Amino acid sequence: MLKLDYLPPPADLAEFISAFYLFESDESGFEDVERADIAQIRIHIEGSSQLVFANGRTEDVPHAALLGPRLAASRVIAKGAPSMKLFGMGLLPAGWALTVSKPAHDYADKALPLAEVLGEGAQSYTQRIAAAASLEEMASISVDASRNFYADKSAAPLWFIRAVDEWLEAALAPEIDHLEQATGLSRRQIERLCKEHYGAPPKYLIRKYRALRSANAIANGSGQWQDFVDEAYYDQSHFIREVKYFTGLTPGAIRESASRVSQLTFGRAKLAGSVKPLVSDT
Repeated sequence: MLKLDYLPPPADLAEFISAFYLFESDESGFEDVERADIAQIRIHIEGSSQLVFANGRTEDVPHAALLGPRLAASRVIAKGAPSMKLFGMGLLPAGWALTVSKPAHDYADKALPLAEVLGEGAQSYTQRIAAAASLEEMASISVDASRNFYADKSAAPLWFIRAVDEWLEAALAPEIDHLEQATGLSRRQIERLCKEHYGAPPKYLIRKYRALRSANAIANGSGQWQDFVDEAYYDQSHFIREVKYFTGLTPGAIRESASRVSQLTFGRAKLAGSVKPLVSDT
């Protein structure tokens, strides 16, 4: 059994939380690939896990963890109990700014205890999640907790984050000049703010979201992978290399379900219309 269910956040939290999810597996020794992604809060209800990052570094994921933005595909390895059950929620850049209040690039490809962020409230929150009977109940608990964190939105530069999201959504390979025009900021200022809130500079974000959007389109039947080569990549080898780096899969393997976790993750496209486009399209 391998299962991954999603729920969208309520409308008032859609700029801060990408989605809630519940992953379940009863396979002993489960191991699979996870794509590059945004920051997440992840709570192990059953079992535990490790992450192996692109540079080969292996890190035990805390029982209740904050994962920083992941800049490349990684591998997840189940540990301990024969089954794994974990709840998670994705933190969009505005959610990171209000929850963590520290530069995202300092936490890229890292996992740390949730208590370092939430303090004493982490234990109570984790216990309530573990006692919940369904994803709906877990999401409801998280919504209540999140609204306390996000009551004062002034700490998040929403104007800048909205501009970057719109820029990334506009094309597979957007021009940085267009982002300069939209924000009125210099390239150096844009780079600093992107690293602070997205975990990477704008040129890297172009590569990451171009690969994730291409892979998602292929997985959900929007043409053959060869159709994307001329649109935003130098050539076929460039396309294959980029998609594999950020998803862990070659374009040709995406539809063959080479990674079951990735196949289930691409199901997030069903949330289109109830989440931000950069969530459902990646």
